[in-house]
Amino acid sequence: MLVLRRSDLETLLAPRDVVDALAEAFRRHAAGRTSVPPRGVTPVGDRGMLLVMPAASLPAPGEAEAGGLGAKLVTYYPRNREHGLPIHLASYLLLDHATGEPRALLEAGFMTALRTGATSALAARHLARPDSRRVACFGTSVQARQQLRCLAAVFALERVVVLGRDATRARRFAESMAAELGVAAEPSHDPRSAVSGADIVTCATTSPTPLFAGADLRPGTHVDAVGAFRPETREVDTETVRRARVVVDAYPAALAEAGDLLIPLGEGAIAREHVVAELAELVAGTRRGRTNAHEVTLFKSVGFALEDLATATLAYNRAKARSVGSEVSLA
Repeated sequence: MLVLRRSDLETLLAPRDVVDALAEAFRRHAAGRTSVPPRGVTPVGDRGMLLVMPAASLPAPGEAEAGGLGAKLVTYYPRNREHGLPIHLASYLLLDHATGEPRALLEAGFMTALRTGATSALAARHLARPDSRRVACFGTSVQARQQLRCLAAVFALERVVVLGRDATRARRFAESMAAELGVAAEPSHDPRSAVSGADIVTCATTSPTPLFAGADLRPGTHVDAVGAFRPETREVDTETVRRARVVVDAYPAALAEAGDLLIPLGEGAIAREHVVAELAELVAGTRRGRTNAHEVTLFKSVGFALEDLATATLAYNRAKARSVGSEVSLA
């Protein structure tokens, strides 16, 4: 079995390549060639929770090597920061789809952040205006960094405004993103100004309550919300959802877990039909993304196991081709 560390994955995976791999995975999903059961959640007392995310991708006739099988284990421990540890920790087990034999074990913290950013960028291809240049970024975490890296792989970004709880961290994050992406980036304490001047608003935080007022969004803005994944938490307010053309990564998970949508649904502010598509339908062309230049759009993601499988498979195939990683025996 091949073991791929974070440092291996950083050399193997580039944002644009992951975006393209996810597009192919969602096309397969739209064609009915995947099996993705609901995410399993196991509470661990009052400490946190364990999430189990399996997925299978089935080859079409003549595609003997195109299948995939695997599962991700994720832990969410909110108090880990007190001990200098990440809130989320993850690993991925990739299996041979034909025999079930283990193929690879991957560090999945980096992989999760990258595939989440790449999924958002893929959605933005269909939902943001093609001329989008300015981004308001809520969050200064590893996930926020990947959101910006992946958006920059799809759009010719020119300006990023960073909003975070810690002013020093926001300034440093803005400086590092400016250097990496070659864009103007600056911190801000003013959500209203940042949102009203943005073409794309990306939210990657642990906030349980809305980060900005939906009334401040300009016509034509695209909003991307990936931080909240429980029914009682949300990053965007009811007005944002009410104004927007709403697309999700996958219907079952989003309509069971996304507080950003479930809270407005519970308030009666929107109906189920307000969620117009899931990402696979946009990729396959069976549902429309953005319909005009003045529309506000929202992509809500809670995480979809197919994204992990596609990213892990891409990493594994490249690792084998380039002799990257460490082989171990379980016998």
